[in-house]
Amino acid sequence: MTPHAKRSSLLQELQRRHASLSPRLRQAARHIIDHPNQAALSTVTELSVSAGVQPSALIRLAQALGFSGFSEMQKVLQEALAVASPSYGERVHQLRTAGATSGVMGVLRQAGELNQVSLQNLVDTTDPAALEQAVALLSAAPLVHVIGQRRSHPVAGYIAYGLTRSGRIARLIAGAAGMLRDEAATMRPGDALVVISLHPYSADAVETAAWAASHGVSVVALSDGPLSPLAIHATVMLSVRDAELFGFRALVAQMCLAQVLVLGVLQADLTNSAPGAQGLVAD
Repeated sequence: MTPHAKRSSLLQELQRRHASLSPRLRQAARHIIDHPNQAALSTVTELSVSAGVQPSALIRLAQALGFSGFSEMQKVLQEALAVASPSYGERVHQLRTAGATSGVMGVLRQAGELNQVSLQNLVDTTDPAALEQAVALLSAAPLVHVIGQRRSHPVAGYIAYGLTRSGRIARLIAGAAGMLRDEAATMRPGDALVVISLHPYSADAVETAAWAASHGVSVVALSDGPLSPLAIHATVMLSVRDAELFGFRALVAQMCLAQVLVLGVLQADLTNSAPGAQGLVAD
């Protein structure tokens, strides 16, 4: 088995066992799944600080997977990293640790470089079949509902806006005045829901996705990986990650994916000669 295959097998095993682990071991496992290169390069103490757990949790996690200790498990990640080109996580780490170089212009340059990495990662990792399925579901739906809470709210707003401007019936679920459940209850079988939520996940978004899935509504989820709680409710899930700079997560990759979904639906409508497909109005 190649080093890359061994690493993939390890990460898949962590995902498979995630739900059955204790809370601390789940926390450690998630951090390794999300940051495998950091796990390969850090000491057990450094990694434990980043993951928010005690070093002993990482050791217990390794032993639960059949390794003698953390070092043996880490070796699997290190060997894969040694033969691989820099991944998204590693490149982001390199750029972030380089630091801003010259005041606010330095921040601008660093933000630009990080966002370029995020966009390239989106292109490199998006599943074409999943993207096609997402567009097909949205194109077929008579009404598209969209929800995104907290920092995902602008992304949801853009999707609802873009679909509406292209002649589609779309509705932003905002939950104003405590009406979230009432808004969700207006979804009907055959409708589609686009839900955007990344770690730490919005409980309202997950609850809305669960309600939709149980009532015959197609769920298109934009989230950050297979451990997302949206995965079990999604008809199709698109993975997207944005880099963070000084604790602020960018929205560039998410907005790009949102734009692609809108344009994909418009393209499908034009191809199918659907009524109301008049094209986006720029402003």
